[in-house]
Amino acid sequence: MLASRKRLLLALAAGFIAVLLLWLYADTLRSEAQNARSDALAAYGGEQVEVFVATRDIAAGETLDSSNTALERWVADLLPAGALSEAAQVLGATLGVSLLKGEPVVEAKLGASFEPVSVPDGLCALTISVDDVQAVGGAIGQGSAVDVYASGASGVILVVSDVLVLETSNGAQGMGSASENSSKTTLFSSPKSRAALKWVTLAVAPRMVQQLLAAARDRNLTLVLPGADASAVAPADVDDGAADEADAAAAAPSSGATASASSSGAAAGASALSSGSSAAASSSGSSAAARSNS
Repeated sequence: MLASRKRLLLALAAGFIAVLLLWLYADTLRSEAQNARSDALAAYGGEQVEVFVATRDIAAGETLDSSNTALERWVADLLPAGALSEAAQVLGATLGVSLLKGEPVVEAKLGASFEPVSVPDGLCALTISVDDVQAVGGAIGQGSAVDVYASGASGVILVVSDVLVLETSNGAQGMGSASENSSKTTLFSSPKSRAALKWVTLAVAPRMVQQLLAAARDRNLTLVLPGADASAVAPADVDDGAADEADAAAAAPSSGATASASSSGAAAGASALSSGSSAAASSSGSSAAARSNS
C-alpha cells in the first residue's frame, strides 16, 4: 500500500514537472517570436503585413489572377493607402491603372477605367501599336502633338505631322503619375514609374486613316515629338526607291533629246554629203560638154 502511494506521488510529480517544462518551452518560443518580430521591426522600420503585389508589369485592362499577382510581406508603414491583402478583393478584378512589377495592388487602381475618347470634330480616332523605342522612350502622353514617320527597306517617309495624341496604354500620363500618397512614401512617386508603352490613339483626318493603316501594315511606325520651333518638317518623301525612279524619269527626256540631236546631225551630214556629190557631178558634166564643143 505504501509503495502504491509512492508510485502515485512520483507520477504526479513527474506530470507536474512535464507540464512545467512544456510551459517554459512555450514561453521560450513566445519570447523568441517576439524578439524576432522586434528585430524585424527594427530592421525594416515597422510592422510587416502580407499584401498582393504585381509579379510583372501589368497594363490597364488586364484581369488580376495568380499568374500576375502574389502575396508578399511588406512593411506596413511603407504601403500605399488601400493596399489589398484579401484574395477575394484582388483575384478576378480588372486593373484600371497599370502596375509595375513588385508594386502593391491598391483598391484605387481596380475597376474598368475605359472612358469614351473625346475626338475633335472632323477627325478620327485611330490606335496604332508602338513601343518605348518608337515613342521617344515612352514619353508620349495624352495631349502630345507628334509627327508619324514610316520606315522600311525602301526608305523613310513622313506619313502625317502635328497629330494629337488622344490616349495611350499608360493612361493620361506619358511618364507615369505620382502616387496620391507621396507624403507617406516616395517609392511609387517617381515621374518615371510607369509600364512599357504598348499603343497610342491618334486624332487624324479621315483621308489619312487608310494611309496610316497601310504604313502600319508594311512598315515600322515611329512617333517624333517636335519642339516648339520644330513643327515644320522637311519634304514628306525621302524614299530611296522613289528617288531612283524620279532620277530615271528625269534622265529619260534628256537621253531622247540627245538621240534626236544626233539623228538630226547625221541627217544634216548626209544631206550635205549628197549635195556635195551632186555639185561635183554637175561640175564634171559641164567640163565634159565644154571639151566636146571645142
